[in-house]
Amino acid sequence: MAGVLTRLKRIVINGSRYYLRRALFFDIKAGKRFYPRGGFHIAKGHRIRVGNDVYMGRHTHIACNVEIGDDVLIASYVGFVGGDHRIDHIGDQLIRQSGRIHEKKTVIESNVWIGHGCIVLAGVTMKTGSVLAAGSVLNKDVGENEIWAGVPAKFLRKRKL
Repeated sequence: MAGVLTRLKRIVINGSRYYLRRALFFDIKAGKRFYPRGGFHIAKGHRIRVGNDVYMGRHTHIACNVEIGDDVLIASYVGFVGGDHRIDHIGDQLIRQSGRIHEKKTVIESNVWIGHGCIVLAGVTMKTGSVLAAGSVLNKDVGENEIWAGVPAKFLRKRKL
């Protein structure tokens, strides 16, 4: 579905109703059995691609372009953020510095688990089978079947067979 949603517009995804409280401009395409829970938010102007069998917990916030593969678990209060504001001109007030830094696409491959309260920065890739522990802040790419945790997130170990 792509489009403009207006104030308190109701959308239905997989039989669940969602009410969005303000106008949003977005582009989202989702596969079968995409389950975003209540309170999820997509910031305006972003492109979201979601595969099959994806669960997205309550109050997930998406503020960058994201591509999510199949069989992905995203816990509640996870944020996908990016496109930082400029901060380099000391003579200008931060709120008045024009433009945003170029946004990069975040890629979450298949069979990934992102724990409660994580922040995933724009431009990173989580490879197939990877896990991000609760409360982590991810700013680097994660390899296949790796477990990462911490602030900033660091490699812990590989998943075992």
